[in-house]
Amino acid sequence: MYTFNLQIVLDHRQFIEDNLKKELAEIKHQVTRARQQLDTMKRKEMDTATVLKEEQSKGLSSDGVIAYHAYLKRLADRIEHRTSTLGKLVESESEKQNELLEAMKRRQILEKLKEQGLDRYNRAILKKEMELIDELAVNRFARKMINANGESE
Repeated sequence: MYTFNLQIVLDHRQFIEDNLKKELAEIKHQVTRARQQLDTMKRKEMDTATVLKEEQSKGLSSDGVIAYHAYLKRLADRIEHRTSTLGKLVESESEKQNELLEAMKRRQILEKLKEQGLDRYNRAILKKEMELIDELAVNRFARKMINANGESE
């Protein structure tokens, strides 16, 4: 029975890879959520700007205009902050993707070594079986020859 000497290391690398996949999935979820929030804020900013123009055309008071502009300024600041956060999340996603690729490479190297070891083991078993079959054939032939020589005397 073949046993891979580095199986514990392979299992550990698989564990690390699985954890990195979970972390990457979480970061991707955060990126998606941040993009949705950013889109919502941008739509709200456009809608508010449209409403402000409509209200101004109807004769909105200066206090109302100031209030709208203050709200739009706060919204623009929040959009800028969310954009910055999204950029950091995208960068984090890229880094985690690279970590995952490296972990996958390290695991695949060990799997390749395991496959090569299994191939060597199978070839050695096959060689032993062939040697045994050859030995049996030689012994059978030798017995026939002995029996044939013994009968002819």
